[in-house]
Amino acid sequence: MVPTASAPEVQTFEAETAAAVQRLRAALADLIAGVRGRVVKPTDLRRALGVDMNLCCKVLRVVSASGPLSASLHLPGIMALRVFLKAARKAGVREPTVKAAAQATDEFEQLVNKHADDRTTFDSMVSALVDGDDAAQITFQHRRATFRGQRHLFGLEVRVQMKCLIVQPSEHDPRLLDLANVTGFVSLRRLRPTRAPIVLSPAYTMNDDGTLRDVKREPLIPTPDQTAGVALLREFCSEPTLQLRTVPGAPGRVYGELTGVGVGKTAAVTCVEGHLNRAAVPRFREPGNEVGAHLAEVRIPCETLLLDLVIREDTCGPINPTALTSADHLAEVRPPGTYAPWQRLEPLEPVAHLGKGASVLYTPDYPRYPELGRYAFEQLGWDADRFDVYRCRIRYPILPSTVALFFDLPEAPVEPAD
Repeated sequence: MVPTASAPEVQTFEAETAAAVQRLRAALADLIAGVRGRVVKPTDLRRALGVDMNLCCKVLRVVSASGPLSASLHLPGIMALRVFLKAARKAGVREPTVKAAAQATDEFEQLVNKHADDRTTFDSMVSALVDGDDAAQITFQHRRATFRGQRHLFGLEVRVQMKCLIVQPSEHDPRLLDLANVTGFVSLRRLRPTRAPIVLSPAYTMNDDGTLRDVKREPLIPTPDQTAGVALLREFCSEPTLQLRTVPGAPGRVYGELTGVGVGKTAAVTCVEGHLNRAAVPRFREPGNEVGAHLAEVRIPCETLLLDLVIREDTCGPINPTALTSADHLAEVRPPGTYAPWQRLEPLEPVAHLGKGASVLYTPDYPRYPELGRYAFEQLGWDADRFDVYRCRIRYPILPSTVALFFDLPEAPVEPAD
């Protein structure tokens, strides 16, 4: 069993943090009240104390935050706080007021040292206890820092990873679903010559328990260089010399490795592939298949992931997809096809319903997306205006991870009695 923090441990940390920060907030508020002149804006505080504008902004945000836990995420560093106190003393704030703020600062520093190795770790711990923009900003900062480190280590990066699944009832069997996959990288580049593989599209379908289904794949556009039914859509590839080649993978999985990617910004490429799985998975709920899922595996340092589910309006009735990110470095400890609680990465990502048709695929991340969508629908012979578009957009997705959109499959209609 994986150990977790007990409720009392969490409550103790939360209570101690709230109390210490509240004392510091009150002391800083008293200090600001003791500054000569009217202080309403950061510029007022800067004019009175002569300190850095960013420091003034942070202090005012601390005293005006909605609660002590949120306030702690805006607190300046200890050295910056002491600079602020020194400036307040020099500006004529009463000594007892400055001393009270200094004592509260020392108590906060002791709290950080007690519960964490450094302030960054402490802020990460607090962010798990609060909701809203403050916590999201901490998560964003850590994701961006992780991306920057990983792109250096991997020698590889992509501006946008795109994964689009287009779903409708099978033309051969209405109890099954046809799945069209469109996958791409926008502005993919190497930072140095490296042997790191670039896997464009792991192609597979599976049951809820993780067992793979035997499904035939066919490219949207048949080409001589297709790889096990997966082929590049050349009209949407920036470099005609790009190639896909098959690489060994687990049974039932097809991996297309992209070759021909150069080094540096001037050699960045955009590449897109598309394929179709006919009568691939059940349309209705049955034992072993109760949810539909659309997955994107993050294997390259990535600035933005676009995970889109495009489903015909009559396929499953109204759906409410949810997104889950799983940490793949723990994949060996989970039962196949399941997501153990300790493997989930927080917070849960939002899923937006964009509307119907190819035009709603537009995003500044990839302006050609509607054109690509119309092209795919034309090749499929499907009516784009009947399809709802759901999107999960993630900045700096974690590597390695799998992001999945889940939705409940409907019950099968009752067959009329003979």
